[in-house]
Amino acid sequence: MPATLVLLALGLLGSILMFAGDMLLYFTPGAYDMDGTLRPYMRIMRDVPAGRVRIGGALGPVAAFLYVLGFAGLALVARGDLSWLVWLAAALLALALICGGAYHAQYVYLSVIAKAGREELYDEVAGNIMFVMRFATVPMYLGFVVLAAAVVLGQTVFPAWLVVLTPLVTSFLGLVWMRVPQPARCVLFGGWSNLVFTIMFAAMVLALRLP
Repeated sequence: MPATLVLLALGLLGSILMFAGDMLLYFTPGAYDMDGTLRPYMRIMRDVPAGRVRIGGALGPVAAFLYVLGFAGLALVARGDLSWLVWLAAALLALALICGGAYHAQYVYLSVIAKAGREELYDEVAGNIMFVMRFATVPMYLGFVVLAAAVVLGQTVFPAWLVVLTPLVTSFLGLVWMRVPQPARCVLFGGWSNLVFTIMFAAMVLALRLP
């Protein structure tokens, strides 16, 4: 169990670092009006200091590595006849976050072309980011469903109610954060894809620590 706690805590750290990377890349107290493309991010990052953008992008792969360790810890909490569901969820989520770390790092190029006045390159840069992002989407949401099913079916050491703190449930709060005022919208909506894992890993660590 100590090894499991350490791995889950590393996953928690990974989620916090990826969230920090998001905020370094595009946090703004100004306009944050998403239109379904990456153009609003490019406009924001035009005015973000280059050093801050580089650090934000570099945190992506580092955080992804820690995420993978966290999902290894998730696999260690499996139990029961259908414990393979937990292993499957861990593998799917690890794959998704590896892809997430890859496209996160590429956001830096949106800033580069904006600062250089080469926004005609947007389609090429955004197209490559979205290409990698698609590799993350399917395993991510499939992993959400499989993990939630495993928790509800008692295939982990956690109580079934913990499902409400897994990403399958907490992700829906993103619809609420779209409507909060700035700058809270940028922090909550812009970082929610990582904060759902912060909530999950924190809940799991506390559940294992508390009697």
